[in-house]
Order: sequence, then C-alpha cells, then structure tokens
Amino acid sequence: MMIALVTHRRVRAALIEGSAFATCLPGAAALEHLVVREEDGEKKLSGEIVVEAANGLLLKTADNAYHRILTPAIRSRTTDSKPLVMLDKKQLAERLLAELPPGFQIHHSKNYVVCYNTTRVYAEWTSSLLERLQKAFIAHWKKKGCEVAPPEHPLPVIVFGDQASYAEWSRADLGPAVNNVIGYYNLDSNRITMYDLTGMQTLARDEGYHRGSMRDISDLLSTPAAEPLVATIVHEATHQISFNCGLQTRLVDNPLWMSEGLAVYFETPDLNSSRSWSGIGVNYARWDRFLENLDEDRVPPLSRLVADDELFRHPETAVDSYAQAWAWNYFLIKWRPKEYAGYLKEIKDQPLLTPPDPKRRLAAFRKYFGSDFDELEDEFFRQMQRIE
Repeated sequence: MMIALVTHRRVRAALIEGSAFATCLPGAAALEHLVVREEDGEKKLSGEIVVEAANGLLLKTADNAYHRILTPAIRSRTTDSKPLVMLDKKQLAERLLAELPPGFQIHHSKNYVVCYNTTRVYAEWTSSLLERLQKAFIAHWKKKGCEVAPPEHPLPVIVFGDQASYAEWSRADLGPAVNNVIGYYNLDSNRITMYDLTGMQTLARDEGYHRGSMRDISDLLSTPAAEPLVATIVHEATHQISFNCGLQTRLVDNPLWMSEGLAVYFETPDLNSSRSWSGIGVNYARWDRFLENLDEDRVPPLSRLVADDELFRHPETAVDSYAQAWAWNYFLIKWRPKEYAGYLKEIKDQPLLTPPDPKRRLAAFRKYFGSDFDELEDEFFRQMQRIE
C-alpha cells in the first residue's frame, strides 16, 4: 500500500475520496483516452475508468497502474469501444525502459519484470528471492482457506545500482525521507523500487561480493548487519504480492495494523535456501520489541490499533506499532485462522477509495473476532506465551 508516511516506506498520491466520488464502474469495456495537465506539462493516458464522479476519476492503465485525476486537470477526453488489454512482460519492460534513465536492462522471471542498472546477477538474485516469497505466500494463504492465485499480470521491479541514483529517482515519491528509505512499494503504480544492497559500504567486505555469484550475494546479505535491509525489501515485496494475488485489494480502506502486520509476518527468509521460505510467522526482532514495550507499559489498547492508523504515522510510535501489528496478526492467523480469512475478505470487498472510518473498522473487527476486546487480549497474552 502506498501511504503518505515515510515510516511505512511508501507514499500515496493525492487522494480523491468520499461520497462525492462514489460511482464504481466494474468491468467497463470502453477505453478512455485522456490528455491530463501535470506540473511538468501535459501527459497522455489511455485506460479504463473504474471510478468516476463530478470531481474526478480513477483510471486504470495497461501497466496495472491507477491514476487519480481531478476534473480540472483533464484537457481532453475521447472514448472508443476497445477493451483494456494489459501489458505482457515484453510490453511492460518496454514501458519501464522508456520511463527510466538510460542504461537500464531487463531480466524476466516467471512472475516478475526486473528493470535494473546494477549487475545482472543481482537482478537474478532479486527475482529469485521474490519468486520464492511469492510461492510460499500463496501456498500459505491457500492452506488458511483464502482465495489466492499467482498474479495474472507480470509484476514490475526497479533496481538501481546505487543509493544516489535511486534517491534522485524516488524523491518524487518519498520526498525528504528518501535517504532513509531503501525500498518501497507504490500502491498506485504497483511497482517496487529499490537499490543494490551489496554496494553499501557498511556491508561490502570486498569488491568480489559486488560482482560475485548469487551464493556470494546471499552470504553477504545473510549477515546480521544486512538482515533488517533484506527484511525491508521482503516487506515491500509482500505488499506487492498480497495486492496482486487476490488477498487484498488496492485502494480500499486497508487498516495499517493488518497490512503492515501481514507484511512483517513474512519478513525473515532463509537466504541460503534456494527453494524454501522458512521465515513465515515468528519474527523475533518484532516480538522482542513488543515485549519491551509491554514491560514499559507502552502498548496502546487493541481498539486504538484497529480503529485508526495514527500510531503508524508518527516516527516516535511507528516502529512500536509494527511490532504490535505483527504480534496481533501472528496470533489471529495462528489461533483464529478462519475468522482472519473472513476478515481479510470483508476488507478486500470494500468499495474503492472509501475513506477510513474508525466505527466501520471496529465493527468489521468485532464481526469476526468478537466484541469483548478485554477477553480477546487475555487470550492473546495466554497463547503468545508459547513463543520461545
């Protein structure tokens, strides 16, 4: 999910939402051609309108991106009878290369189009990591009774060779926080953007690792100093998979405690395994953080975590909120799997661009997990004592 918060490593475009923007057009066949006024000039867009109202529209384009367009910005608009046809791997690669600076190349894997200007072996390592994550992610949720499937369309990944070029490109998304963010998923563009972690001076032990084999890269990024960096990339990739496999829906009111906790649930892979993904579930770093907060009486009530996203929006509470979100997601996935699957579907089926509503969020949570928060918290602490 892209939101306007650096602490979540994502940014959201200006949001068109509310009752004035309520007309959904699922399955619209017509292809719309727009000329839109932007800060740096005019831009041509063609796609399918999925939501429209007097104040603007939401356009889905062939690269599976969403564009929120206010009515005053539309300079011209025409319609034809052609349906929207999504880009294949080759076409998506061509679009990415056309947008990015010179020097980028393409690496294809089964489900990903990796556009990179670092070494090819790092691009291959990245796609291998993401393919393993995706396979494990989908298998995990199928076992939990969720309706998930491999993405219908290729997933775009952009990998810069160094932090400086990544920062220059990503500043439009991340603003001044770009130097503190190593990778992010953009909910509107559906892209992951990152840079080559092996080039970081704090990690590179010698030049051979930067130009070495996939095994060399895995060895380097398995070190303690690299673990949180890799976790960030996995976290963002988990968001991308979740929004493209049927578990979550982009641009609905996805509570951050659920989305972020779900992503943290998959953060800890075994990089030295070429096939398995053994890091599903227990995240000891997050659990230790949660216990520290609990000892110091810094854990807010569950109802506050569920009702709004404010705890995730402030740097002083964001890290603690991720830990609490992981703990509750872990508990509900492990000990209330059917209810959790039902809750996910309820959130997934909301109308697009519905603004957050604390009362609606609490009602949805109570529908599946009960109205007695004190009783649920008692069960939570009793069950979570089993973590060793």
